[in-house]
Amino acid sequence: RAGLHHHDAGQVPRPLLMTVPAWVDEYVGLPYLPGGRDRSGVDCFGLCLLVWRERFGLNVPSYGGVTWEVANSAEIGSFIDGEVRAGWDPVEAGAEQPGDVIVMRLRGHPIHVGVVIAEGLMLHCHDRGDAAVEDYRSIQWARRILGFYRYRHA
Repeated sequence: RAGLHHHDAGQVPRPLLMTVPAWVDEYVGLPYLPGGRDRSGVDCFGLCLLVWRERFGLNVPSYGGVTWEVANSAEIGSFIDGEVRAGWDPVEAGAEQPGDVIVMRLRGHPIHVGVVIAEGLMLHCHDRGDAAVEDYRSIQWARRILGFYRYRHA
């Protein structure tokens, strides 16, 4: 689709692009900003928050004060470990659905998240690029996946 961008390293095969929901275009290209939680700039978790709230009606806590950067890797690892047990249910690989979160390792640390938007596809952003769609089963991302999780509705 015109206007749909992806990171060069994680090329999305054309047949998969056809499965991207139209609403995703509203998020692709949002600028990366550490600690960002709105459309003026988002980090990986801020992007997930926007999608969960606007597209899935989920009021996931913003966890203000947690900045998803490598410099904070120990804090983020502990945070993810605690939050997964507290408010998120693990989802078996292959059973993930749109709206589920993917927790991934970046630069050796469990500090990156993306949101599943369609089978095999995630919406995410990180310090090397703005919000984009990528195939999480690609060589670049599959080896980094630590798990899929679904927010437990209150």
